[in-house]
Amino acid sequence: LDTIQAGILLAKFDIFPEEIELRQQVAKRYTAMLNPLANIETPAILQGYKSAWAQYSILAAGDKQRTDLQNKLKEANIPTAIYYPKPLHLQGAFSELSYREGDFPISENISRRIFSLPMHPYLAEEDQQKIAGIIAGLR
Repeated sequence: LDTIQAGILLAKFDIFPEEIELRQQVAKRYTAMLNPLANIETPAILQGYKSAWAQYSILAAGDKQRTDLQNKLKEANIPTAIYYPKPLHLQGAFSELSYREGDFPISENISRRIFSLPMHPYLAEEDQQKIAGIIAGLR
């Protein structure tokens, strides 16, 4: 880290607990808005655990629905991301393990369906309602 980056991070430590709590609230709102929708799966955190919610990723019913949802959100200037488009066992870094397509069908299936929605501690409820409305319209 350079001095400027270190200074910014030191200042962020003071608000880190508050930002984690705000991320919990954003994730709970997303889940409440999206859980009732057919063909969309929301993330779940086990009882007694807490997520930092670096991403809020959902599962579409299939790759076509994911593409359609991402395109519709993009038209509304709402960014989405696919952080891991290829399952780990199919990535070059793990090629020496000799895994092939079909060896881990669940992770392969998820990699074709998962994408992440905007997520940060200051995401407004109105923005989440807009996102959920677009997703609901394309079920």
